[in-house]
Amino acid sequence: MLVNDADTLEILHARPPLPGLDDRDRPLDQLLRSLRQEDDDSPLDPALASLVQEVAATGTPQHLPEFRHVPPAREPRWWTASLHRVDTDRWGRVVVTLALDRTDQIRARHLLAEREARRQTLRQAIAAVSGNNLVLSLQQVTDALVPALPVDVATVRLLDADAHFHLVAASGLRPAETRRLALVPITTQRLETMIEPSPPSLLAALGLHCVEVRWLEGQGGRIGILTIGARSKHRLSDEDLALLDAAAAQLSNTLETIERSPRSLRSRALETARLTAAQAQAAQIQANNLRPRELAILRLYREGLRTDQIADLLVLSPHTVRTHVRNARRRLGVNSRNEALELLEATDADPVI
Repeated sequence: MLVNDADTLEILHARPPLPGLDDRDRPLDQLLRSLRQEDDDSPLDPALASLVQEVAATGTPQHLPEFRHVPPAREPRWWTASLHRVDTDRWGRVVVTLALDRTDQIRARHLLAEREARRQTLRQAIAAVSGNNLVLSLQQVTDALVPALPVDVATVRLLDADAHFHLVAASGLRPAETRRLALVPITTQRLETMIEPSPPSLLAALGLHCVEVRWLEGQGGRIGILTIGARSKHRLSDEDLALLDAAAAQLSNTLETIERSPRSLRSRALETARLTAAQAQAAQIQANNLRPRELAILRLYREGLRTDQIADLLVLSPHTVRTHVRNARRRLGVNSRNEALELLEATDADPVI
């Protein structure tokens, strides 16, 4: 609650936390100050301070259903506030502000909205799958699956008339991994032996702790397989599993009429391999722009060393190590060290799978 003198706008009473008065470490006497326009050091959030002035001048109650406040060096918070001008025996005419912190509710609402947007993107990607542009359209499906569920890896394999599964799209794998998997079709029997054990043997091959498999089926039987996996031990919720089932059903309907001759699917898998090769080549070209010391430091970070350990190893100061990383990010055109490490990882030799 906040009480301001309606004439001078002096803060007569404040009970933090409030937007702009939420610093519990500041003495209350430092918070009780003027909101007059000539006071450039007003403690209140600007949106709230402006509304206090308006209510003080007009007497018309106001309500802010939602506004955002970003405290210095802290996470943003969301508030709702109601303001009234009233006459009191103790202070005379004042403006009373009642504010409620709604950060948790609004963050939850935003998270739900973002999740629904990701799911809508997935549904639209599946609906847009086209036989004329099968590889790229299915790539968009796997790209949408990873954040929608959320998981780390998503792949789609299609079954040809010779009972071989061809990798047509994959997200979350290194380019070298995708290329290796796309070049080698898997027989139905081998694939079943890979997914039937509990846990599936796919875990050891791709470093996944959790794998979910859904068969893609048409009127004539199985037409492919959708596989997702996570590197964490957090299992998918029932709601996420229901979304996976719905995505598999929608994808089955979309793919039912797609040509799946051995020659056609082999061509699509090779196209997938070529696309990842092009991505790896582009990453290599960027990595070639790095200086030897920058490349060495990034590789040490990828091995799990900390900044101080790298500094000791290379006889550098931690500040110099960070400067090399900053220069490497600039040369690679990325915004973070993790992005630089991911790009560098794409240029490495094929793993053993």
